[in-house]
Formats: sequence, structure tokens, C-alpha cells
Amino acid sequence: MDAIYARQSIDKKDSLSIETQLSFAKGMAIGEPELYIDRGISGKDVVHRPEFLRLLNDIKKGTINRILVYKLDRFTRSLLDFTNTWEYLSKYKVEFISVTENFDTSTPIGKAMIFIMAVFAQMEREQISKRVYDNYYDRIELGRWPGGPAPYGYSNTTITQGDQKVSSLKLEDNIKNLEEIMKVYAYPTTSLGDIGRMMTAKQCPGPNSSKWSPCSVGRVIRNPASVKCDHAVYTYFKNLGVNIINPLKDFNGEHGGMLVGKKGAVTKGALDSKGATFAIGNWPGYIDSALWLSCQKKLDTNEKVASNEGLRNSWLTGLMKCGDCGRSVMVRKYKRKSDGEIVRTLRCRGKDFLDCDLKPQMRIEQIEGSVQIELEKLLAGCKPAPFNNTNETNELELELIRIDEAVINLMQVLKTKAVSTLTVDYINQELEKLTETKGKLMEEKNNKIREFIVPPKIIFSELNSDDKRAVAFSYLETVIVYEDFISLIWKK
Repeated sequence: MDAIYARQSIDKKDSLSIETQLSFAKGMAIGEPELYIDRGISGKDVVHRPEFLRLLNDIKKGTINRILVYKLDRFTRSLLDFTNTWEYLSKYKVEFISVTENFDTSTPIGKAMIFIMAVFAQMEREQISKRVYDNYYDRIELGRWPGGPAPYGYSNTTITQGDQKVSSLKLEDNIKNLEEIMKVYAYPTTSLGDIGRMMTAKQCPGPNSSKWSPCSVGRVIRNPASVKCDHAVYTYFKNLGVNIINPLKDFNGEHGGMLVGKKGAVTKGALDSKGATFAIGNWPGYIDSALWLSCQKKLDTNEKVASNEGLRNSWLTGLMKCGDCGRSVMVRKYKRKSDGEIVRTLRCRGKDFLDCDLKPQMRIEQIEGSVQIELEKLLAGCKPAPFNNTNETNELELELIRIDEAVINLMQVLKTKAVSTLTVDYINQELEKLTETKGKLMEEKNNKIREFIVPPKIIFSELNSDDKRAVAFSYLETVIVYEDFISLIWKK
């Protein structure tokens, strides 16, 4: 049987309609084809296209002989996704035909052409993505709001800078709700769920009309758009390793900020600073830095616990990967009808797409027990490290940062070709002074009396599932699951 796949990202006047795609494809179909239609869904990946996944499942059942599409980019725009899909189609001897591009995989030249077209489709998408990316970061470097929905407590607006109207944010009345949220969350015993229930009971609309879930509460607390960016905020992001666009002098406690980066940089859990960039915005801040930072430090110490049921099925969920295809190994829990016993089974995510044949012989209880033994061996040889209980930002650390920035600036001057001998001598003298000053400050810092707390030794077997999960994620990179054994990859 023939199958026709059609997809449309957004229904608008100048976009190719689903009906047009179907009309062209039906002209080359044999018999009455099965239709698979994804409306309003991007083609950048296959995971979130329900009809595409249904098509793959029907191919596996052996009911499909040929797939017809109006154009290749309706099917996929990623070379990697297409390569995986083509291997899947080849396995089940299914031919692929692009109607308007006049080639099919039943011929050698068609096979060659289809890969060439996939390459160009991916190149086109990457060019579009790069243009959007460049424009986005240009705005951020200039302190302008880069676009999209305004953060909670603000609304989108424009302001005049010089002779230009540029994007910005303005304060709204619900900024007071945000301040209350942070004040309540700053209490040691308050959770994100408590805040969500409090705001729901007050019938306060959530961010962008969403519900007050722990995730949405965490995101509004984590967002730095509302904080008055001062030296303490600078130090916080500097110590995390975040790339900071503005110099220290711009952190005058007047404006809010932007933290951008890869997906996941701003979440309810610990900040993912790798690849993140921070810049000061052109709008006013509202939340005092001391309050905002106390909330950030509380979020930083909270472990990442996702809300789906899968993570409650095993404290190893998220760490386990398939030894055959590399996809995640999930733990599913169900009640057996015969005796009512709760059973946990393992399933590779590759079965949903790559048709992975891994059938683990080990039970999840055996895997958890083996991993626990190795973690207990590791913890037995570890001594609890004392940590500093001083929370406030001090001028000594800020002065060290200023010295580091001054050294970097002087080194940049030395790299220029137009530097005279007198200038080089002067710079070397300044570098010597800065180095000497930094040495004295470091000595003062090391001699400074602080309050230290020695945490109790971890007894892994006595921990609850959430704490076991936190320990496992601290030391383990991956638990690779094979058919009858596992392999542990430790963090370096």
C-alpha cells in the first residue's frame, strides 16, 4: 500500500497547504493511499511529529510499500534524521518518492539525488538559524530586549535611544507578586510547590497565562530580568563561569539583566552556565540583589528532579543508556493483574524509532543494587569537605576581579603592533604592581577567618530515592546497559 505524508509548519497565506501537497502526491499514488498529516509542526526533528511516528510504526508492521511526499523538506530538514529514517526504510524495503522533485529511491540516481537534496535542505535551515542567531545576539549586546514574551512582572515596549526606537521592557503591577514570591521562597523550608499553591489560591494569573507549576515558579525566580544588577550579581555570574558582556562598572544596581544560552540555561534547577551569556538590559530592575541572590543560591543547591512519573520509578532514570544504540533506557512501572505486585521493567527508547533489539536480562533491582555497591565503595574512601558558610559578597573578592580585568586589558594592549618601547615598559610596571597587589589580597583572603561547616558522612543505604539520585548524578556520567551486564562511566 502507498502512503502519503504531508506537513505544514504554520497555516498562513503564503505557505503550502496540506490539501495542495495531498493533491500532487495522489496523482502518483497507486490505489487508495493511507494519509499521514502533521499540521502546525516544525520539520526540524521527528520526535514531536505524531503522524510521522505513526507512519514509522505502520512501516514496521509491513503495511507500507512506498512513501510519497510533495517535497523532501516536508519530510525532514535534518540530514541526520533523514539518514536514520532512510536506513529504517531500507530495512523494511520501502521506497521513497518526492513528487515535485521527480526522483525516487527505486533507482540509483534517485538514491543519490535524495541525499544531495537532504544536504541542501539542512544547509538552508542552518543559514536561516544563523541569521536569527546573529540578530538575537546583536540585540543582547546592545542591551535591548531580544524579542519574545516578556518575563513575569514586565511587558514589551519600545524606548528611544538616540534617534532610534528600540525594544525594551516596562514594569507592570504583577512585579509586586514576583517580589512576594521571592520573599516567601527565601525561607529555608519553602518549596516551589508551596509557592505555586499560594499563587493559585490567590487566583493570580501565571506567567503567560500558564498554571503555577513548580517549573513555572522556578523559571520566574531564576530569570534575572527583574534584579537590580550590582556588583554582587556580577560576582555571582562570574564565579559560575558565565560569559559577561558588560564590564564591572556597568553593574550600578539600576537595570535588569538577560541570561541567554542553550536550552536549559534558565530552569528551576541548578543553573547550566556552560555556553551561557549575561548582559545588562535597558529597562529598570526592581528586585534587590540580596533577595534575588538568596533565591538563586537556594535553587542552586536543589537537585534537578523532573516532574514526569518516570523519574519516580528509579533513582537511576536519566543515567541509563542503551549499550547498542545509545538512547535512554527507561523504567516503566505497572501493577501485575495476576497478583497485584508492582513490577518495574526496562525499555530502550530506541525501540520507538531506531527499532533497537536490546532485551536487558537484568532486572532494575539488580542494576540499582550493583550501582549502589560501587557508590558505597567510593563514598567509603571520601572525607566530608568543610564548606564556607559566608554568604555575603565582600569587597576583597570584587577587588580581585577588578585586578584580573585590568591585567586582561593590559595584555590586550601588548598584543597590538603599534605599541612603543616606552608603552611596553609602562605596561610591564603596571602588571608587576597588579600582581603584587593581587598576591597580598590573596594572602589576606586565605588568612581571613570564616565559619566552616563540616557535613555529616553520607551513608548511601540510608538515603531516600531523591537523595540517592542526587549522589548518583554527582559522581556518575552514564550507566551503560547491555543485555546481561552494565558498565559505569564516572565523571572526571
